[in-house]
Amino acid sequence: MTPPALQMPAAVVHTAVLTVASDLLGPLTVRAGEMLRFPAGIFGFPDCRRFVLVPAEQAGLYWLQSADHAPLAFLLADPFVFFKGYTVELPPADAALLDAARGSDVAVFAIVTLPRARDEAPTANLRGPLAFNLRAGLGRQLALDRAEHDLRRPIELGAAG
Repeated sequence: MTPPALQMPAAVVHTAVLTVASDLLGPLTVRAGEMLRFPAGIFGFPDCRRFVLVPAEQAGLYWLQSADHAPLAFLLADPFVFFKGYTVELPPADAALLDAARGSDVAVFAIVTLPRARDEAPTANLRGPLAFNLRAGLGRQLALDRAEHDLRRPIELGAAG
């Protein structure tokens, strides 16, 4: 599954502009239609359900900033760019919850954990990726049961390309 382009459709017409507080990124100004909703929350953060997806400076990386909790921001990586051969089969129940009629409606990202010490490598959670239907503004964390998908796979952040 290849993620779709990360731009909101031109047909989305929302004039309401919101400011989302972010301790990491500073205030973010977004249109209401760019807000992503996670009805079930994210594992470990069930009360944070509204997020904004912001491209990072490096290709293949994004910030997912909580609109409900200013200190909470996740670094996301496009796993298809960083991990050749990575695949995700979206279960029909998850596709329905994302209001995704086709696989091309869904973008998938891995949460990156940054190291606490300089001698450690960042890791990506390939077993619990986030799936988005950007058209519908919906997100969901998946729980994949595939042994080859690590919870903490080392990732070379400079290797996107």
